[in-house]
Amino acid sequence: MENTIQKAAACGAVYPFYGPKAQSPHCTNKVRWYFVLDFESTCCKDQSDTMSPEIIEFPVVIMDSVDGRIVDSFRRFVRPTENPILSDFCTKLTGIHQERVKKADDLSVVLKEFDLWLKQKKEQLCCRFKPTDAATAIFVTWTDWDIGTCLWNECRRKKLPLPNDLLNRIDMKAIFQQWLGSSRAKQRWHGGLSDALRLVGLTFEGRPHCGIDDARNTALLLRHLLLKNIFVNN
Repeated sequence: MENTIQKAAACGAVYPFYGPKAQSPHCTNKVRWYFVLDFESTCCKDQSDTMSPEIIEFPVVIMDSVDGRIVDSFRRFVRPTENPILSDFCTKLTGIHQERVKKADDLSVVLKEFDLWLKQKKEQLCCRFKPTDAATAIFVTWTDWDIGTCLWNECRRKKLPLPNDLLNRIDMKAIFQQWLGSSRAKQRWHGGLSDALRLVGLTFEGRPHCGIDDARNTALLLRHLLLKNIFVNN
């Protein structure tokens, strides 16, 4: 089923309402390269607003699991087309101003640029994304909202092809919840990224809800867990 969904998404076909789920932690056993991603999207203060979120910042950082270094990054701002005017709440939350997105390309262009960048990185790093234990690269997000909900639904609405490799991903928050629950015998934990960093003795670096900073800090937490050998056996 998931293979069919991936092929349909890659061809820009009509998307099922829900995307395939993120992978479980055991799929990361042979991973060398972690592509850490964190989108920012349009939003309103009123939670009852029916506006569908559109991506306005598309950042990815690549972390080498051997030494925990960030070796490369991709970052583009994105012009929303369904609701092109950012709310004051959105600007205050993300730090992204109207002029920034007004001058940016829309998601269709950014996805093409990202796909080209990703192909170049795969060649340079000799890595591949496969949903198997022999994978050498995988995407990482803090919660599965970024790819499994936000990007998936926006591509479905706009009939845009989704880079197939993005579907091979793990949810860092789910992994952290699992580790915290097993190590401290607590009930399911519902904190944010900054809370998770504090729990392991780290401090958020940069601005929360800035996509590139969120991605770097997710990588920082990932590096800590790797060094502690908490959920990955490279």
